[in-house]
Amino acid sequence: MRGGMALVLGTALAACGGGSGSGGGQTLRVGVDSLPASQGNPFNSAVSPGVYTYAAIYDPLTFVNEAGEVKPWLATEWKTTSDTAWSFTLRDNVTFSNGEKLTAQGVADVVNFLKQNPEVKQSVVANDLATIKSAKAADAKTVEITTSVPDPVLPNKLTELMIPAPKALTEGGVKGIAATPVGTGPFQVENWGGNKITLSAFEKSWRAPKAANLEIQAMQDPASRLQALQSGQVDLITGVSPDQVDQMKGSIQAEANLGNQVMSLAFRNVKGDEKIDSPLTDKKVRQALNYAVNKQAIADNLLLGKAEPIGQGPTEKVVGHNPDVRAYPHDPAKAKALLAEAGHPNGFKMSADVVVGSFPADADIYQAVKQDLAKVGVDLTLNQMNFPTWMQRYTGNSWKTEAFGLSWNALPTMDPTRAMSNFTCLRAATFFCDEPTAGHLKSALTNMDADKRAEQLRAVVAEMHDNPPALFLVHQITIVGKSADLQGAKDDNRFFRYDQMAKK
Repeated sequence: MRGGMALVLGTALAACGGGSGSGGGQTLRVGVDSLPASQGNPFNSAVSPGVYTYAAIYDPLTFVNEAGEVKPWLATEWKTTSDTAWSFTLRDNVTFSNGEKLTAQGVADVVNFLKQNPEVKQSVVANDLATIKSAKAADAKTVEITTSVPDPVLPNKLTELMIPAPKALTEGGVKGIAATPVGTGPFQVENWGGNKITLSAFEKSWRAPKAANLEIQAMQDPASRLQALQSGQVDLITGVSPDQVDQMKGSIQAEANLGNQVMSLAFRNVKGDEKIDSPLTDKKVRQALNYAVNKQAIADNLLLGKAEPIGQGPTEKVVGHNPDVRAYPHDPAKAKALLAEAGHPNGFKMSADVVVGSFPADADIYQAVKQDLAKVGVDLTLNQMNFPTWMQRYTGNSWKTEAFGLSWNALPTMDPTRAMSNFTCLRAATFFCDEPTAGHLKSALTNMDADKRAEQLRAVVAEMHDNPPALFLVHQITIVGKSADLQGAKDDNRFFRYDQMAKK
């Protein structure tokens, strides 16, 4: 399967709330699997579920679309002035919802806050922007960013940095911006409840919305999200399961797209600098688990035939994808032989922490993995947890299991190096380490020659396939459901264009 695809079922108009008036007087209602664990603090998440909320409130300097193109956003243009210096020109006449103006000094203050403040300098976004050394204003609309080493994809990475109102951030700190988010996006927060966020149109936004209000509600259960869509309680839902598509008829539609994430179970062979006691420290065992699972059956039977088995982190649209690296074939006999060679002729027991309900058929996929591993003697216990708990263990490296669910996520940068680094010793909270591979990847990270860098990344991909840090599964698909009368509901790398959404 190549590129994107769409499933459209039903054409009738859905019953919906909202009336007429300013901005149509409409209220858009969205059901997501969970709200950001850090509330309005945008530095702890660059992907789903956080981005579904932050796309309504904040804007980054750059935006990377699903084709991998870096597009102007709050910054209209950029250039390198040396291998370690970049210059970004800001968009004119941009205002934050508290009245602050977008200025170069303000953006520099946000960048420096991210790098220096102890509350956020170890956050997900700060780690992903670890190469940034400092920022300063060259003039009112030009920001100069200096990096500690050459970073060829800094413009891509800056799509992760949502820009809060600088004074609100520096004066109120992380807790202040978490409780009262202030951005330049199309909506502003009126109330942030435990399971529901109520927002109103920010009419002075540079991308002012068509609707008057927005509600984003957490619904962890996929069945509950679908019921809410069917009954007209919401207009848009994320994380639709493939087995729900046939139920989406008449007034609602399902849209499926081949995304840029690879589903996997991450293996642990270390905790920080210390090796752990686990069968997964043996390369042959990790290879065996990859041979044991029938990924084609998962793609065909659980993902509508739209997904693909895969044996590497970068997908086809992502730089570094190696076309010569194929998915591990389903070969239980080879899996058993490798386990025997590794000293486990009768298999072993292991456990994995996983989140379900975030991606299509993820619960069923994990059960299929469990069943296939059992056939070669590996008894897998699956520990289901919510996303905030998973995130705490991920950021704190506090796993007690041999494996955990973790996707190879090229979003939102469309560059694979963050995900690849996460599966190596280059990650501060290391859970898997192979020193030679980490060294080869580190060399690619600073190569300003795009062609040579891509060649290096393809070589690292081949190494990671041979010495797998994960049980590679499938190229994930994403399915959203929407009311047939909802227009402009584009999911561009998980970034919903709330400013363009409106109901007929």
